[in-house]
Amino acid sequence: MTEVYLNGSFMRAEDARISPMDRGFLFADGVYEVIPAFAGVLFRPDPHLQRLERSLQALDMTNPYAASAWRALCEQIVQRNGGGDLAVYLQVTRGAPARRDHTFPVPPVEPTVFMTAAPLAPTSIDDPDTVPGESAIVVPDLRWGRCDIKSVALLPNVLARQQASAAGAAEAIFVRDGFL
Repeated sequence: MTEVYLNGSFMRAEDARISPMDRGFLFADGVYEVIPAFAGVLFRPDPHLQRLERSLQALDMTNPYAASAWRALCEQIVQRNGGGDLAVYLQVTRGAPARRDHTFPVPPVEPTVFMTAAPLAPTSIDDPDTVPGESAIVVPDLRWGRCDIKSVALLPNVLARQQASAAGAAEAIFVRDGFL
């Protein structure tokens, strides 16, 4: 049973509900971060949380938690989901105002904070010579121009990954202006 964190409470994933008025759902007005955990220990959480802070600032959103509170929540979600090798996903949106409008809500509403953890795919880094290579395709980078912001607007990523899957490849590599 997967446990998630949503707006101040831990709960079973199947019990979590997010408003259809949430700006993350309506406008992709939110950011995310992924922090790996190995053997139940978060891997370099501070740089990940600093990047989350930069993404929130770029969208003019207030960080709902201090870094120490984020670390504690991440550690709890790892433990509540069995420890081990996990990917901790956290997302913050601008919240769910009563009215759909492109402008930021005035007054501001509480952000929606969501967190979950899922098993990492196993790797064989102990003996890389025994691991077969993976195939990849190269696709034009159609993402928006602010890839420094970990925006929840990932449709180009989804379409590229599906294109790779349809081609029998493991991954799609973006190229823009001659850079991978």
